[in-house]
Amino acid sequence: MFHNFSSHKESSPSPPAPARLNKSCSECTRRKVKCDGGHPCSSCTYYKVSHLCSYRQRNKRNAASRSTLDEVSERLRLRTEILEQLFPDTAVDELVGKSRDELLEILRIEPASKLTTGETGGPSSGDPDVVDDSAQLSENGEPAADRQWDESSHQPPVLQAGDDINAINLATDRHRRSYLGVTSISAILRAIFRLCPSAKHRVADQAKRWSEAPIQPQTAPFLSGDLSTHLLKEQRCIDFYFEHVHPIVPMLDEEDFRASYSLGHRRDPGWLGLLNMVITIGSIASGSDVLHEQYYQQARSFLDLDSFGAGNLESLQALCLLGGLYLHYRNAPNMAYAVLGGAHRVAIALGLHRESRRRSTTATEVPVQEDVTHNKVSRLETRRRTWWSLFCLDTWASMTLGRPTCGRWETATMDTLFPSLATEGDHIAVSLRASVNFCLICNRIQHRFAQFSRLTISEAVIFDQELQAWYNSLPSVLRSPTNSASRPTIAREFMRNRYLNIRLILMRSLILYLAHGRQKAQLNTEELQIIGTCQTVSAEAIDSIALYWTPNRVHVWNSAWYLFQACMVPLLSIVMEGSRSDLNVESLTSARASLVKAFETFSEMKPWMRSSDRSPDIVAAIYEAITGEAEGAGRTPSQDGDSNFFGWYDEQLTFGTELDWGSFLMDDDLQGALFPTQ
Repeated sequence: MFHNFSSHKESSPSPPAPARLNKSCSECTRRKVKCDGGHPCSSCTYYKVSHLCSYRQRNKRNAASRSTLDEVSERLRLRTEILEQLFPDTAVDELVGKSRDELLEILRIEPASKLTTGETGGPSSGDPDVVDDSAQLSENGEPAADRQWDESSHQPPVLQAGDDINAINLATDRHRRSYLGVTSISAILRAIFRLCPSAKHRVADQAKRWSEAPIQPQTAPFLSGDLSTHLLKEQRCIDFYFEHVHPIVPMLDEEDFRASYSLGHRRDPGWLGLLNMVITIGSIASGSDVLHEQYYQQARSFLDLDSFGAGNLESLQALCLLGGLYLHYRNAPNMAYAVLGGAHRVAIALGLHRESRRRSTTATEVPVQEDVTHNKVSRLETRRRTWWSLFCLDTWASMTLGRPTCGRWETATMDTLFPSLATEGDHIAVSLRASVNFCLICNRIQHRFAQFSRLTISEAVIFDQELQAWYNSLPSVLRSPTNSASRPTIAREFMRNRYLNIRLILMRSLILYLAHGRQKAQLNTEELQIIGTCQTVSAEAIDSIALYWTPNRVHVWNSAWYLFQACMVPLLSIVMEGSRSDLNVESLTSARASLVKAFETFSEMKPWMRSSDRSPDIVAAIYEAITGEAEGAGRTPSQDGDSNFFGWYDEQLTFGTELDWGSFLMDDDLQGALFPTQ
């Protein structure tokens, strides 16, 4: 009787709207003709392609917001960084499609597997994500193509007081810079100056005083006097050469050299160039600071470009002494680098890189020594010793360059035998063989540092263990300071200095790498151990030099340079500790004690140092600045009060760009103020 007139009643959910289809079939769209929407349409029927007549479903377009895009991009970046940290030597694209076990196997691969084969190849130069630590653009935007330097002999004495590689002359002109890597002394000085700008200005003020009081060249009559006086001078210089220099680079046959000099019959340019270079370096060992200039001028008349056109063993040996020793003494390392490069090509052209007869060893094996049955060093053995002396000189000189090795030694193409023993007590040959083994390790270290990818902690530890194993395997005559003859003693001290220095280079370079975007509290145990090892090796190097240096100009020149290198670590340690809120008193005390010992050693060495040596003054200037900062404020004055060492790197190194360690000291405005262009 009653009816419910309610307009609302339960209804089932409506079916989803059908997807919209294109009004034109795909074939008509392709042909760009009108479609009637049939199934099939008239056009497809007419063209007899009814089986191709289909209609595409329209896709709904969802435009992503800017915030969504940024969020997704950030997620992608974070995941990419994680993959790059897990697989630093493998491109991300190469990981696609690999199973979990395959990825784990890649993670298990240790860098040591590359070191055992002598191949430490990192990513290729074409990888845009790889970071090299020597930039194509310098700090002030100066392109690499504009780099230049002038180390020629006509430069005034003030420029001969330093060089850009050793970071001693503070870049007295704006373009005197060369390509350097993270192993250079400029890299660690740059870190100190970034953390303590007052140290930078303190050293700059000192450099200004040096430039205002240039070193006056010493002159002395040379050609005056009778012939017998000249012969006595020459004989004295030759004696000093074979007593103090020959044990370091024993490439000459001493008996044959002295016989040729006594007869005086040889007048060929190669012999005269070698004779004058021996006298030049011997005069330095004798203590004279004048004779080497005058004999060098005579040697230059025989060691010009024509000497590269007349290949012989004597001219090659003269080039080795010039580029491997004397030009470094003159603070011309870039010129020395070029001369040794040319000498290496001459040596290869002379066939010194290959043995003259077939051997049973394979090409991948390191050559072994071969005993000599007679006392006199043979001509063949002289060729071998010349080759390996050149190899050692080039390796020693390149330790703080960070430059490619340029095929200095390749087992696939070179098979020269190691130096042989002329007698059972031939300590010179024993020393050279030990130096060759050391330089083979250093050659691989230099090759690794020159690559685009950074040296890892595990690689550095393996290299350091290999160096320690080499040193522990040395014969007692090259390790024990007691009961040894004078010549092996000289070689031993040079060897120890270089051994400790390359260990320092390994560790301090890692510290600079760790500085990239890191805070001190974020360092793990392994990284803190690297810092501790670096400080320990530095203290050992300073103690060793202070204990065993000898009063000779050649020895002091070598020892003072390695002492300067060792002082950089305690200086950096003081700056690092000064940037912390909680000072490590023990570390700070140890660093200061090492520096005080170094200052005392520099003071004792002063009478035998060159007048151009500024390394003690630079160390003292930096020490005064950083200790004054630490005592006065407790912190070094970096930007915005944030002077933490593990963070300065952010300004200088970002992924995708490079850092030029060679342009480290000051900007152009400061250079212009200190060193006005003349």
